[in-house]
Amino acid sequence: MGVGLSGSLEDFGIADVFQLIGQQRKTGVLELKGETGRVQLVFDQGLVVCAAPVNARATDPDPLGEMLVRCGLLTRERADEANAACRSSAQTVARRVAECGWVSATDVQRIQLLLTRDTIFEVLRWKRGSFDFRAQQEVVHDRDPSELLGAEQILMDGLRMVDEWQSIREFTASEDTVFQRAGRFETYRSKAQGASPTQIQNVETVFSLIDSRLSARRVIDLSQLGNFEGTRALAELIRHGVIQRLDPEGVRQLRRHLRPAGSAAAAVRRWVASVVPLALLLATALATQPRGAATRETAAKEFAVEQPRLESVREAYATRRLLNATQVYLLAEGRWPSRVSELEDLDLVEPEALAAPAGRPYYSLNRPDGFVLLAPER
Repeated sequence: MGVGLSGSLEDFGIADVFQLIGQQRKTGVLELKGETGRVQLVFDQGLVVCAAPVNARATDPDPLGEMLVRCGLLTRERADEANAACRSSAQTVARRVAECGWVSATDVQRIQLLLTRDTIFEVLRWKRGSFDFRAQQEVVHDRDPSELLGAEQILMDGLRMVDEWQSIREFTASEDTVFQRAGRFETYRSKAQGASPTQIQNVETVFSLIDSRLSARRVIDLSQLGNFEGTRALAELIRHGVIQRLDPEGVRQLRRHLRPAGSAAAAVRRWVASVVPLALLLATALATQPRGAATRETAAKEFAVEQPRLESVREAYATRRLLNATQVYLLAEGRWPSRVSELEDLDLVEPEALAAPAGRPYYSLNRPDGFVLLAPER
């Protein structure tokens, strides 16, 4: 192949390019420009190291970081922090998030593979575009050679998926489509004759995410199955009558019912977040009341003596209320909040609850083992 190869995808198809690189065991970078932008594929002796979209601008977010966010493994704030840190250094976002302990190295590699497969699946559906392969002596990466993907094998898998794509894509119609459950998963399991255990597991993963609120795009992302397998799982559930589409008006009504600002649902969440510490406060207050035949004067003295303690109880109540709100947030969103203000965003607490009774603001830490609420500085 010499030092490079360039051309039009209309004259020399992407499948031919893949086969040539794989058969000649070439090392280098293949850049493709097509209908949805630019992508790069890195090859090491005919094996695929990685593939991802190419940012149009240097300030655009890293594709792998975006994929980690979409898959629910990384918060937007941490992705932005990783992007900013990597722009001023030679470090990659993949290494940054793993070294910081935000995402395990195993998960980073798994999502990198998912991004590679999705990228290749997309370019295999391009009808027009151009390609430019630049051969190199070596490409720098930290992947084990035994983990790399053969170009020809990826091509065969990709072409099979492209053949099936049209028949399954029509079931979901749009990535914005929202589905609701219309049956039990056992119904699908009993009818899925000939399906492999892996396929059944994939379909069950997608079924578990159907909640009448998440769009098809969000369900596919959170399933971490990739565009093809996630869409195929949705199509299987629709085909067997286990889920059904919600019309747009039905989606709007459900969302207003489930998460309306200042509504009864928000009031219930605030009540759940406060009922336990309120009971604690009442019990403490009762315990501090004078007993027996104590005179009014004695009671006044006791109350004066207990004033500092009552202030401490109030602060403890306010702190416990916020901690309870974080538990409700976890149940509602499936993750801990990344900052205290997110509790207000979900209508779990009033804005004034984000500060202690004396007006000092709370602050927090989000550790791997949970959310830690730190007391205000005195």
